[in-house]
Amino acid sequence: MKNLSKNYWLFGVFFFLYFFIWAASTMFLSLWLAEVGGLSATKTGIIFSAISIAAICYQPFFGILADKLGLKKDLLWVFIFLLMFIGPFFVYVFPPLLQSNIILAAIIGGAYLGAIFNGGVGVIEAYIEKVSHADHFEYGRVRVFGNIGAATSTFVTGHLFNTDPNLIYWICTIAAILLAVSFIFAKTGHSNVHVTKTETVAPNGSTLALFKNSKFWFFTLYVVGVGCVYDVFDQQFPVYFTQFFTTPEEGTAVFGNLVTLQIFLEAIVMISAPFIIRKVGAKNALIYAGFIMSFRILGSSFAEGAVAISLLKLLHAAEVPILLVAVFKYISANFDMRLSATIYLIGFQFSKQVGSIFLSTIAGNMYDTVGFDKAYLLLGAVALVFTIISIFTLSEKNKNSNLNVNATNVA
Repeated sequence: MKNLSKNYWLFGVFFFLYFFIWAASTMFLSLWLAEVGGLSATKTGIIFSAISIAAICYQPFFGILADKLGLKKDLLWVFIFLLMFIGPFFVYVFPPLLQSNIILAAIIGGAYLGAIFNGGVGVIEAYIEKVSHADHFEYGRVRVFGNIGAATSTFVTGHLFNTDPNLIYWICTIAAILLAVSFIFAKTGHSNVHVTKTETVAPNGSTLALFKNSKFWFFTLYVVGVGCVYDVFDQQFPVYFTQFFTTPEEGTAVFGNLVTLQIFLEAIVMISAPFIIRKVGAKNALIYAGFIMSFRILGSSFAEGAVAISLLKLLHAAEVPILLVAVFKYISANFDMRLSATIYLIGFQFSKQVGSIFLSTIAGNMYDTVGFDKAYLLLGAVALVFTIISIFTLSEKNKNSNLNVNATNVA
């Protein structure tokens, strides 16, 4: 119990700091690219596409490697080391690149941000989810700390953005150093637990066999048709949001406060998410999240006034916690738990990024040509169609085919 309590809190701190850094760095990234980088919506879409391209190059490799490593900490240390340089990158490296060469900026920015965020987050979440199985605590309960970290971050950065954006990224570097300190004390190998390496490490040939599984491809179809479309919609939503206010500065400040409230609401939903999903099943939870995402995209197309668009923004809190927990529950119910990192990184993270490569630039061009509202109408319709399709394609079978991992090799 002592080890359980220690790991729960240490990985809670890990989630808090990691999502603090991510939210601080990316919540206002589209605005930062427009104001500091001087980019149009189309060029901003190119940057987001580059991040997605880099992430898909990383994710299959990260997923397979993570399952091979089990609960060894090596891969996470790589991400932590890279996070420490986020301040110098955004202050000294990225702005000059954006001003001089958008293609080079996209390549370097995509490679760096794609590794530490879009590519790395799947490894981190899958790793801590495995730790939760090993130490017998609910993943959703420790993931709450990530929501609190993101909420704290948006509250701080929402006020700093209009004064000195550079301070945001120096704070992120400090947070990364604290993250390293907390991770030093996390121990994921316990002498009182008896599980062999073969019970926690993916067997040879299992990844190839996974690609012959129709349930894996139907799960991926849901992720691309619903989750990916929603992510693309949300990328430049802050720019659209500020259009409902008298000045961009007012809209940015309100958006920061609103996101802070939203993420605290997410934390409340996240606490109850494991209980809700056990009652309704992982498939129904994914379908529920799909309908909420579709409604928010379509609603944003028809929104009139700051109040309407703000209420629609808060719907994010009603689906994201359910989606995150339901994905892991669906994976553990339908696949071998030893492949959880591979399935999550490839079936969820990788597939979303593949879709984003094409959709981010297309959506960015639509925002410049036909406007946000008409673009959102199309994106919302696509998400709704794929949600309905997934009612018939996702598996309702909640056979717990995973191994209840109780330990792993030494951390």
